[in-house]
Amino acid sequence: MRDMPACNHFTYDLDFNSSDLDGSTHACVTEQSGGGVARNMAEALWRLRGGRTRLLTAVGDDADGEYLANIAPGLLLDDCIVKNASTPSYAAVMDSRGECLIGLGDMALHNNITIDLVNKHIDVLHDAPLVVLDGNVPEATIDHVLDVCQRQQKPGKLIS
Repeated sequence: MRDMPACNHFTYDLDFNSSDLDGSTHACVTEQSGGGVARNMAEALWRLRGGRTRLLTAVGDDADGEYLANIAPGLLLDDCIVKNASTPSYAAVMDSRGECLIGLGDMALHNNITIDLVNKHIDVLHDAPLVVLDGNVPEATIDHVLDVCQRQQKPGKLIS
């Protein structure tokens, strides 16, 4: 059984439940989880395949990055942890019905998912039966990975 990589952002999600957005402080309920469409898929596949899935991403060397790396030990490929950087994060404020009132994202670190980083792990990409990309990866990187998939005649899918 071959490793299955996913190219994705690794997002740390915080959801806040509040009914009023009037600029004052309100009581809320918070929830922390790993997020990102392809990251979630990669984690599910990692669990289903006994750890035989890999994720090419960018996380900071902060507490949030450590939290994400510990959700699925071994999921991250080498060189995915960026020194002196903040892990991408997303916060959503939800109303009492669970509808999103506003979402806030700090996704700048995704620009570190470069063609050079992909090429460092090209053997993993070549050996993979399937490659999944998230829409937050830089466009040049997406194009490169999909081109590699096409040349290797393997499924490569962009999801968002």
